[in-house]
Amino acid sequence: MVSRATYHHGDLRSALITAGIGLARDGGPQAVVLREVTRAVGVAPNSAYGHFATLTALKKAVAEQARGDMAEAMAADLDAVAANEPDDPAEAAKTYLIEVGRAYVRFALAEPGLFRTAMGGDPTGLRVPAEKDDDGRLKPKVFLLRALTRLSEAGCMRPGDTERAVLASWATVHGLSMMLLDLLPQLSDEQKDAAVGGVLDVLVAGLSS
Repeated sequence: MVSRATYHHGDLRSALITAGIGLARDGGPQAVVLREVTRAVGVAPNSAYGHFATLTALKKAVAEQARGDMAEAMAADLDAVAANEPDDPAEAAKTYLIEVGRAYVRFALAEPGLFRTAMGGDPTGLRVPAEKDDDGRLKPKVFLLRALTRLSEAGCMRPGDTERAVLASWATVHGLSMMLLDLLPQLSDEQKDAAVGGVLDVLVAGLSS
């Protein structure tokens, strides 16, 4: 349930985004509705137009915030396992790519509403190539790019294959996330973890063959 947001004078834009995140966490991107967002903040719907000219603009801002939150969660997961990487550069690169995939799927399963919003809640699409958003926060794809760069530098993958590898890797972890959320929710945590590990092993083997 979304609690009413509070804001200081001049900080309505931030409050609207925060309220949108609360709604998205509970109900995904379709829950980000202008009337509900402004109701959560405690202002009239017309008040939002000074900061967001359209609902599309508001949804875009909420999706960007969700992507930033996702990137922060992934970074924390990756920091937690960094000390356990193998000494061999090639094996370390493969391990890092696997952990990036795990972090992606872990966020999807832990925060399905925010995940769906981050990856599918922006009506304008994910067309901006920059590694950071307008607020300077990292995007989830940064970690995949780092992983594939490491794989290439370790001699496990040809540099010219990076673009294809990005799409293949993203399709793998995103598709797996959606399957676990929508098609296989009955699996136990152990079964889900085993599925993630198996799929990522196959991905890494294919990229580094």
